[in-house]
Amino acid sequence: MKIVLFLYLILILLCVSIFADDGSKNAVFDEEIDTLLEEIEVKGEKDTEVETFETRQVRESNAKDITEAIENIAGISKLRKGGIANDIVLRGFKGENLNVLIDGVRIYGACPNRMDPNEFHIDFAEVERVELLKGPYDIRNRGSLSGLVNVKTKTIAEGFHTDVDTGYGSFDSVHSSATASYGTKRFSILGGAAFKYSKPYKSADDKRFTEVYSSTAINRYRDDRIDGTAINMKSGWTKATYSPIDNHALELSYTRQEVDNVYYPYLSMDAVSDDTDRLNATYKVEDITEQFKELSTQFYYNDVQHDMDDSNRCSSTSNPTECTKSMFRAYSMKTYAETETSGGRIEGKFSLFGTTAFGVDYYVRKWGATTTMYGSTHADGGGQDLRHYAYMDQNSIPNVESVNVGIYAQQSNDITDALKVVSGLRYDHAYSDATIDRSSFYKLYFKDYSLTNRDDDISANVQFNYDVNKELTLFTGYGRSVRVPDATERYFALKRGGTKEKPDRVGNPSLASVKNDEMDIGLKYKLGRALLKGQLFYSFLNDFIVVRDAWSGERYAYTYKNVNAAMYGGETSLNVALPYDLYAYAGLAYTVGKNETDSTYLAEIPPLNSRVSLRYDKTKYFGEVEGVVASDQDDVDGKLAEEGTSGWGILNLKAGYKYKDYTLYAGIANVLDNQYYEHLSYYKDPFSSGVKVPEPGRNYYFTLQYSL
Repeated sequence: MKIVLFLYLILILLCVSIFADDGSKNAVFDEEIDTLLEEIEVKGEKDTEVETFETRQVRESNAKDITEAIENIAGISKLRKGGIANDIVLRGFKGENLNVLIDGVRIYGACPNRMDPNEFHIDFAEVERVELLKGPYDIRNRGSLSGLVNVKTKTIAEGFHTDVDTGYGSFDSVHSSATASYGTKRFSILGGAAFKYSKPYKSADDKRFTEVYSSTAINRYRDDRIDGTAINMKSGWTKATYSPIDNHALELSYTRQEVDNVYYPYLSMDAVSDDTDRLNATYKVEDITEQFKELSTQFYYNDVQHDMDDSNRCSSTSNPTECTKSMFRAYSMKTYAETETSGGRIEGKFSLFGTTAFGVDYYVRKWGATTTMYGSTHADGGGQDLRHYAYMDQNSIPNVESVNVGIYAQQSNDITDALKVVSGLRYDHAYSDATIDRSSFYKLYFKDYSLTNRDDDISANVQFNYDVNKELTLFTGYGRSVRVPDATERYFALKRGGTKEKPDRVGNPSLASVKNDEMDIGLKYKLGRALLKGQLFYSFLNDFIVVRDAWSGERYAYTYKNVNAAMYGGETSLNVALPYDLYAYAGLAYTVGKNETDSTYLAEIPPLNSRVSLRYDKTKYFGEVEGVVASDQDDVDGKLAEEGTSGWGILNLKAGYKYKDYTLYAGIANVLDNQYYEHLSYYKDPFSSGVKVPEPGRNYYFTLQYSL
């Protein structure tokens, strides 16, 4: 912690020196602008509420997925379930409260407990950059309640290009990928493949994450399974473009991903397999007339097949306390789930009183899950209670079909040379239906409900950007965004013991849509080679969905309910290109979440956290030191018995060297080998195991890359 604070002091002193003496006049800067300086320039051109994350940053990091990679953006946190497949958390919003798209495509995981969140279904090697919009200002896509994360895949440049990388790190972590492309003015094609593998990581106490359970916990891993698989992922993809005539462009892409035998200690089961197919097609015509600037169409389809069970746990034995004796099958609990998403969009852009966009979009999401559990049933034995044990199937997600059709318009105007106004309006009609009737189960907990729901909602926003001068831009905005409850929140149905120790899990078919009315103010200040950005927000949340206990009079369950809530806070970041080839970054974020209906705090809200780094970069080689700190989090949801988390701080180091077409990256994460937990590590929704998953201890990594 002291080293991190020392880095903060160095950064402050360096920043003071550069602001005191405009770096643009310093002879040290009279050199060719390099990649890092270009990134600061590009970020400075973005709106205050927009952030980007570039491929370079992915290659240099030890991140195993998109979420780990982008958590150095102020306001982003992660929810860890294991060695991979972390959930993105923006300002405390996660899951269905945040839109995560791939090239504008909706993709949803099949697992009811988010073993495979949206962003899990793409490999780094496909990614060119990640675009992040903070706040409810995305009018083009339904459900961007708190923001939008859009992962952009690689574009194809003219000529022949190839990227090959391979790496190794602690815990037998291996990753490799290869991408090759060829492009001309009319036609281009790209293909790639990637592989990732790792054993369970160890925390600073020298224990694998599979050893977080007590010696008597029934969910603990079996002794012969502790050193199993944390990551085992294979991906392949292709993309082709064709321009039949000038200003016309067709693009087709396909990706196949296969994941096998991955551990999730946060949950009660592990993944046996998770297979994904993604197909996307776009056609764009530009400069049709002087006023009709662009017409674009998009159609996509994807499906995910997910299988999970508890065969690695002691719960899969007939004597889980002693972890002995086999059962009739390799598991006591298993869920097989499938999801299928298809959709499309037609959008036109016009020069009408500024820039105007009109669009119509739709998507269809089909989701079903069958959970198989070993348990007992009762039969009438002539006055005797005859108990029969067997494996029983339940439609835990009863084949739910969700359809959404929306129409939207967005207008952008330069009122003056200094003032830009952007406004948008959107109408959505949504329909959801549980095609398998689980009414007998819902009736235990709810009196009035329907298996069919229709939701009609309006979203809108207005944003103002005002250039005070060449250096300072002010931003303010109001946005209203609405998202529909998903199939688990409305229709989940899993009958278990019905006790506090083994509660049922039941959705609430009468849930209303979540509404977010948010105000934001922010600034962007660019002076010389420094960029300062900051944003404050306040969200009024009507019908926000939280997990709560339910009592039928005879049985106990976890379910969902609507509450009124509020979230507020903000984040700030500073990028500085200093003299002597030094680059500095500092970021700070803070969020408060309150459940006003239940007079408590919202669960899983990240604490005050900060990140600071100092980098020496000579283009051909670099070295960087980074400190990350988080405060205590005691503002927890007492209604869920959520536990607080102690503050922590870690130190990371990384370096790189470039020789011709080869680049070597290396690093050490958590140099001081601190034992710590991020706050987003424990929840009751809906299959969590009830244990905290620690972060990795000291670990190293390196990557060798070849680019042509």
